[in-house]
Amino acid sequence: MIQEGNNIKILLFLIILYIPDLIEKSAFSYFALTLALSFIISFLSYKLRFLSLKGAFAIFLLASIIFGLGGLKWTIPILVFFIFSSLLSRMKRRNFETSGRLLEKYSPRNHKQVFANGGFGGLLVILNFFFPSQLFYISFVSSIAAVCADTWATEVGTTFKAKTVDILSFKIVEQGISGGISFTGTFAGLTGAAVIAVSSIFWLNMKHFYYIIFIIFAGIIGNFSDSILGSSVQAKYKCTECFQTVENSFHCGKPAVLTKGFKYINNDVVNFATAVIGGLFGFLFIEIF
Repeated sequence: MIQEGNNIKILLFLIILYIPDLIEKSAFSYFALTLALSFIISFLSYKLRFLSLKGAFAIFLLASIIFGLGGLKWTIPILVFFIFSSLLSRMKRRNFETSGRLLEKYSPRNHKQVFANGGFGGLLVILNFFFPSQLFYISFVSSIAAVCADTWATEVGTTFKAKTVDILSFKIVEQGISGGISFTGTFAGLTGAAVIAVSSIFWLNMKHFYYIIFIIFAGIIGNFSDSILGSSVQAKYKCTECFQTVENSFHCGKPAVLTKGFKYINNDVVNFATAVIGGLFGFLFIEIF
């Protein structure tokens, strides 16, 4: 019995010792590469103040899922969105650091913002891993096109002085307020959706080149849906100190007063809805046409 127990221990030791050889080497190397690249992206994002510390952890997790399960095909579109949108946000943040207006949008992105923009895409990658389908990929790229269009519309649209109106009431509103649209912002959103669509071109069936158009349209629809939700149901507050309209419940160090929308529907909730709407329309366009 003692000899048999020793043999089992030796066998277990040998199994543990040769685990790397039992795993397919290419898969093992790819897993290590995934973690390394995800760490580099999250670390640099934190050091460059694109993300908060929690945001960096969130992007590490999201990048690990997308790159690990989807490879470059799924990683490139969201990486293009993240890099260019972060650069735009960084430039825009410099213009708002002293005013504090709409601080929620222009401070380094936190984990909630990361998952709001990319969480639905991460879910689609997981679904595709278990149930492979080109439709999931089209939906994924359309989702990223929608959040990119929304981000670019906001960042670029508030960089230049332009007439901004509420998408539902058509009343002139302050630039940067959710629900407001301008020609400059709309054009920037269209450009953002197109950039994401083109970033996926190498993995789309060239016989169906019009998929690019569908993705762009899905991105635009998602962008306008964001404005509609921002105008109608997203929470807006009035600061009791500076009397500005803001989108976070605290401003100037004090609680702000809810003046419009619903308390629990903030910018993150609207952004997640934008991602879902863009992805669903991309899916529907392919299915219908």
